[in-house]
Amino acid sequence: MYNKVSTAPFTDFTRSTSLRTFLYWAALFPQIAALAITGSWRSLAIIACAVLGAALSQLNGFFDKTKIRMNVAHSLLAGTLVGFFLPPEYPPASVFFITFIFMYVTRSVFGPTGVSWLNPVAITVIAAWFIGRVSFGGFFISGADLSAKNPSMALIDGAMLTNGIDEKITLFLNDTVFRLFNVSIPNGYVSLFWDNHAAIPAFRFTFLTMLASLFLFAFDFKKPEISLSFIFLYLALVKFVSPFFTGAAPMGGDALLALLSSGLFFAATFAFQWPGTIPSTVQGKCLLIIFSAIFAFIFCGAGASPVGAMATTLFANLISPALQVVENRSIRKRLASLLDEKLGERRQ
Repeated sequence: MYNKVSTAPFTDFTRSTSLRTFLYWAALFPQIAALAITGSWRSLAIIACAVLGAALSQLNGFFDKTKIRMNVAHSLLAGTLVGFFLPPEYPPASVFFITFIFMYVTRSVFGPTGVSWLNPVAITVIAAWFIGRVSFGGFFISGADLSAKNPSMALIDGAMLTNGIDEKITLFLNDTVFRLFNVSIPNGYVSLFWDNHAAIPAFRFTFLTMLASLFLFAFDFKKPEISLSFIFLYLALVKFVSPFFTGAAPMGGDALLALLSSGLFFAATFAFQWPGTIPSTVQGKCLLIIFSAIFAFIFCGAGASPVGAMATTLFANLISPALQVVENRSIRKRLASLLDEKLGERRQ
């Protein structure tokens, strides 16, 4: 007997597409509003170009009522997420054409975005990186900074100035929460959580991403055990394994820097559990979490990678067919065991 692996091994049955898309947009709206409030008009223009390219890639869907709710809605959301992972220096015309071409090719080859095992956002962003790598720049933190006792300070000192509110909140946290653990945090971390001033919008507003994650968890559109286990395992690798490569003190990896500068938290919230890319069994989900955390550590390192989050998502999707094989074998074994048990009961 042979295992058949299709281009769409997983299917999503959680909620209706229209409701899902509406709630995703609701979760993204504070991030878009924050970009407008901070005057990040170039980033908003990039997002608009990506949305337009995604919309035109589904042009035939606008004339087919059976496709509007599924394909078009997912594509518009995917286009928005693509824009969030692109730097403002990227040429808007290139954003439009790249999104249009790769969204169309992805849909044509792998099927609609609701069942495709390859995330269209990841494919488009990786393609944009290969085409316009110069616009992305390199890692945001140097290797010398990673060997320091507190690498996060390099991000704080290089990106922002602390303010009075930051100092008051930091003092309150140090006197209450962190005092119980006999530790303290320096000024700047609170501002870093709110807006780290990264060029790529998906990396900027960690606090808003946290709220969006809780919002989607509350409506059961994301499985918290998958996203949180993936993030926790990645941070553990940064904490305990990265010092062997960066020269930092043992167990001296800066997990907070990795969380705030890698974009993985945004990817885990909005892209990692894209419909059609998550295994259905416990074994498959565990394997996905383990492999994804390893991929994240390889591509993002200790954080600050401009494209590592999307590379992690893409490579996690690429192991989907192998996970399907494992799931099929597990299901067949359970069915065979159940049949043997039932046959044994009848013989008795």
